[in-house]
Amino acid sequence: MIICLRPQPDCDADVAELTRRAVQSVALPMLQVVYLSGPPVLFRSAEQPGDYQSIIITSKHASRYLADQADASFELRRLPVWCVGSGSANILRQAGFSIAYAGKGNAADLADQVCQQGPTGPFLWLSGRDVHLDMTACLKAQGITVKRQVVYHADGLLTPYQAVQDHLLSEQPAAVIVFSARTLEQFQLWLTEYVPTAKPVQLTVLAASAGLAQQARAAGYPAFEADSPDRQAVLQLSVDWFQQNFVKKAHKN
Repeated sequence: MIICLRPQPDCDADVAELTRRAVQSVALPMLQVVYLSGPPVLFRSAEQPGDYQSIIITSKHASRYLADQADASFELRRLPVWCVGSGSANILRQAGFSIAYAGKGNAADLADQVCQQGPTGPFLWLSGRDVHLDMTACLKAQGITVKRQVVYHADGLLTPYQAVQDHLLSEQPAAVIVFSARTLEQFQLWLTEYVPTAKPVQLTVLAASAGLAQQARAAGYPAFEADSPDRQAVLQLSVDWFQQNFVKKAHKN
């Protein structure tokens, strides 16, 4: 079993893709995204001071937020958008935004690209409350001005799921997909709450980055990292793990 931990709707999308590829998987979101009301910066006219040259997006949640702002000003909608990943870019492209850059899921790489190719700013950065990399501080060191606007926050979830609990208690192979440090931390809380007898060694962490894999190993979990931090690479890692632990073993038997 592979347990998908991302917030909705991404969690269900991951399960659907894995199911299509004959992988047993379930959705167990560890975080719930809560969007904030639209900030004035999205609606003001170009005549006001503080105009922006581009927009920075570091999550799909921020992309969805921006795409849903039907009343956003024309001046904002014409700005090129620098996206951390292709998923974020696709959401905004479908909403009519112009994409200046679509990365592979790494915020540090996005910052490097902005430094190499982007204007000096100011940039408008739409983000969640909790971020892995502070783009404002990172780019300020390179002389680039960034104004951060928090547009959502993610609350931890502790939802029971009997099928998952039973599977973990059975000591059959199980893996969790992890895209963020906070998700892994929340899953550890979930285990303590619902499967306190489960040992980390029973679970394999399929991590989106080397840093996450290292964090998982430090907590006692076996861990593998994807070739790159984008969704497709992580899902391919998941397919490979499932086939190794279930399909190939079944053929041997």
